[in-house]
Amino acid sequence: MTALLLASLAAVFTIAGGALPLARRGLGERGLSLLVAFSAGVMLSTGINSMLPASFELAGSGAVLGVSAGFILLYLAERVTLVHACREHGRHVHTLGVFAVAGLGFHMALDGFAIAVSGEAQAALGAVVALAVLAHRFPSGISFAGVMLVSGYERSRAWATLVVLALLAPAGAAAGLLFAGVGDAVLGFAIGLSAGTFLYISTSDLLPEAHERGWHDYGVPLAFAAGFALMLAAALVLG
Repeated sequence: MTALLLASLAAVFTIAGGALPLARRGLGERGLSLLVAFSAGVMLSTGINSMLPASFELAGSGAVLGVSAGFILLYLAERVTLVHACREHGRHVHTLGVFAVAGLGFHMALDGFAIAVSGEAQAALGAVVALAVLAHRFPSGISFAGVMLVSGYERSRAWATLVVLALLAPAGAAAGLLFAGVGDAVLGFAIGLSAGTFLYISTSDLLPEAHERGWHDYGVPLAFAAGFALMLAAALVLG
């Protein structure tokens, strides 16, 4: 039940982020660069310092397969749907069709899944992963809405699509809860799968986007380091 509540909160964060461009408001280029860089640090640190150790503890060498599968799965999903979750405002934007929206929805569902399976393993791990997801969802909501507007969506349609995409986070958490009671090896593999998606999102989507926007700004690497250090501290304290 906690996982569903946290995933629902992630949906709220997504909608709140998307509301900025849809309401014709924004954080500015620098503000969004720093927020995306901070989110990248949060997700990368969580994947490396919290999810990977838990996966190896539960699944042993099977964790390697899980992490690899998660990374490759999300990479293929992005390539097939031809859209980057964090590209907007005319930068490498593709027209959003059914497959592209499905890819974004898959991305959302995986975040909810990560919250659920991590919480099944350890309550502390679930808390750390939830924090990482929440930090990532707000800038993702901004990007989702921006991509839709650039692709020619009417605002009413963009709002509806954003809400549907956001609600896939609790749906993913519900799917993750099905792993309750399974063996340690299966649960460890699932956590590794989620860790692989965290590593992919942080290194392939968020960091390139942050540096593309703020390549001349020293605040970007500092924001990344702050996010990484924050979640490292949380892993050490809660672990």
